Amino acid sequence: MSVFPFKPIVDPLLEVNDSSAESAFEITDFFASYMDYAGVGVSEPPAIFHRWACCSLIGALLGRQANLPFGHSSIFPNQYLMFMGAPGSRKSTAINIGKKLLSAAGYSRYAADKVSKERFLMDMQQYDKNSLMDAAELEMLTLDEPAEVYVVAEEFTDFVGNNNMEFITMLTKLWDCPKEYINPKIHGASVAVSEPTVNIIGGNTVQGFALAFPAEALGNGFLSRLIFVHGETTGRKVTFPAIPDKQLEARLVEHLKKIKSSIKGEFELCSTGKSICDRLYKEYIDLDDVRFKHYGSRRFTHLLKLSMILAAADLSMVIEERHLYRANTMLAYAEKQMPKALGEFGKSKYNEVANQVLDHLNKATKPISITALWKVVARDLTKIQELGDIIKNLIGADKIQQLSIAGVQGFLPKHTAKAEWDEDLLVEEWLTDEERM
Repeated sequence: MSVFPFKPIVDPLLEVNDSSAESAFEITDFFASYMDYAGVGVSEPPAIFHRWACCSLIGALLGRQANLPFGHSSIFPNQYLMFMGAPGSRKSTAINIGKKLLSAAGYSRYAADKVSKERFLMDMQQYDKNSLMDAAELEMLTLDEPAEVYVVAEEFTDFVGNNNMEFITMLTKLWDCPKEYINPKIHGASVAVSEPTVNIIGGNTVQGFALAFPAEALGNGFLSRLIFVHGETTGRKVTFPAIPDKQLEARLVEHLKKIKSSIKGEFELCSTGKSICDRLYKEYIDLDDVRFKHYGSRRFTHLLKLSMILAAADLSMVIEERHLYRANTMLAYAEKQMPKALGEFGKSKYNEVANQVLDHLNKATKPISITALWKVVARDLTKIQELGDIIKNLIGADKIQQLSIAGVQGFLPKHTAKAEWDEDLLVEEWLTDEERM
């Protein structure tokens, strides 16, 4: 039984038994049909992976042919997505379903599985991957046509390498789709790449991510350009996955071709779009995790990119209210899991102890002294002065407070209301129950 059945539209002039009637069935909700095709709810990957993979393939398909004017520049619908989860969470399965459909629609601008920085630039122009051109010859080139590439990396660390900050810095600059990218010279003339456009969908574990990025990379702009999509292992075990519906697959491919042929030029906002965007921009609350302090500065750009993709899926050059609300909903639920996606990456050595202190205080009914707290964390610290520093930091972060109740002095948590989105800015019913968990 279909989880998200597509709605057929049939020309009433066609006879029921006319063979051409089959071609009259059209996708009316691309995302619902895609989720149905992917087997959401019955296959092993979590639903959130499938929905974001669907976004990624549309962004890659559009490349640079559509944009949203934004001040003195333009925003393009390219995205950098990182699927995070434990081994066995079926990140690769979700990624490959989207790639299969995209390829069937005629797309072929994929990056190699593992490339050097120089080779990556060559792949943007789709040079023969078997070419023997070396770096010196590459630097003689000027790539003067729009350059696009889609990085589909089931194991992103294998693609980018360990601590390859030079490559990562280049990808950081390319996210903004500049008019031109100049690759600094090594032997000869620098390489000039015209209108580079990069989309990334990668998979990783916390351990693998730590190999690709040193903790110092938290200050690098690349991480704020990533949307971390965390998925838990569903627990579903499917011995023999279902064969995909070939008719639905054909319709999805046909719809992708329509997106490619019809979504060109400049998107525009609906009449109420600017006022909605104003609220979404100003009412966003930064994530309560210092590792994402730079993400908030680009959150609105992520929202606009996603809104363009959702409009394109509806074959519309107008970003309607529903596209903005749906984009905000997708981001809001992904953002809830972003701290979990990174695990302990980039945290201070005292972070786990601070969590132990908070957990202990949250269970307390009266103030807890520093001596009592020391008994809880003594095995994880070398001296009580370290605990004193942790407590000072927690007080400074407004997480705990020092007070005296009935003659008992000590510490208790400081509960503050967590700001949430107003209900009218979310369309939670658009997501599956699994995505809202």
